[in-house]
Amino acid sequence: MAKAAANFFDAQTIALLKVALDEAWDRLPPKLQATMLKTTLAERILKSAAEGERNRERLREAALRDLAA
Repeated sequence: MAKAAANFFDAQTIALLKVALDEAWDRLPPKLQATMLKTTLAERILKSAAEGERNRERLREAALRDLAA
């Protein structure tokens, strides 16, 4: 069985990820906020960060990509 590589983020990166998550959540219309879990956005941001992304705007957009408005 393959073992997944662990990703570790420093405090500065974690703060950046939190801001990107909050910004993405705030951009969702209330109708989507009512039906979507914030963790879904967080998972998308974490996936992008694990791939090396550290730009707040691109992290935010990765979270929002492919969502129906």
